[in-house]
Amino acid sequence: MTELWHRVEYGMNPDPKRLGTLDELLTTLDTLFEGGSDWTTREQSTHWQSIFSQPEHPLNSDLPDANLTEWQARGLLPNPASRTALDLGCGLGRNARWLARQGYRVTGLDLSAYAVAEAQRRTADLTVTYLEADLLRGPLPLPPADLVYDSGCFHHLPPHRRLTYLSVLGRLLKPGGHFGICTFAPGRMGSEATDVELLRRGSLEGGVAYSPDDLRGIFSDLDYVAGGPMPQLAGTFCHDFLNVALFRRPAG
Repeated sequence: MTELWHRVEYGMNPDPKRLGTLDELLTTLDTLFEGGSDWTTREQSTHWQSIFSQPEHPLNSDLPDANLTEWQARGLLPNPASRTALDLGCGLGRNARWLARQGYRVTGLDLSAYAVAEAQRRTADLTVTYLEADLLRGPLPLPPADLVYDSGCFHHLPPHRRLTYLSVLGRLLKPGGHFGICTFAPGRMGSEATDVELLRRGSLEGGVAYSPDDLRGIFSDLDYVAGGPMPQLAGTFCHDFLNVALFRRPAG
């Protein structure tokens, strides 16, 4: 992962005749998922608006993820005093608001202009910075954070864009900082097809499922702290089709 953090750059030729860089390869592979399967591009912002504007949709919630509250209760999250937090794919800001109430200085990122505007409206009583931004294709002029959290963004990435994600995470997470993630769980929700199958089909089938071992392998450059099925706690956002994991970046 460390090498990749320094290799991915933005702004290369999106349609090269001959591939010469990693970024050109990744951008070319993006075309395999054109037509609506990849929901992590700006072109799909209307897809997210249709979801977030549904009053009964589970993501139209103000409750924080259950694992966040559990990790805090167990003392696993960094002390929020003078600490920064970054919420990737923040949606309507439910986790960003919870983090702000704990004392973090929070920035929420989302590629949906609708989500950012609605998150700002719902955060009138708190100080949270919301940015409309493309996490994968940048630029992201943000300083590294003490806590980076992703609830439901990662499992919508095409397989090849995990490389970009790891690169971005390497720049956004401080040494000694914590990274938390929530994804679809195998056997409960999301595709269990191999990466080769997904690339051949040019479809993510609604999202990719990750087991706890998958997450530990993908983020192997980080120290594993906790994880497993999302805990089921009253008064929180909790679904049994989700897995969660918490990691810490080595300080050295």
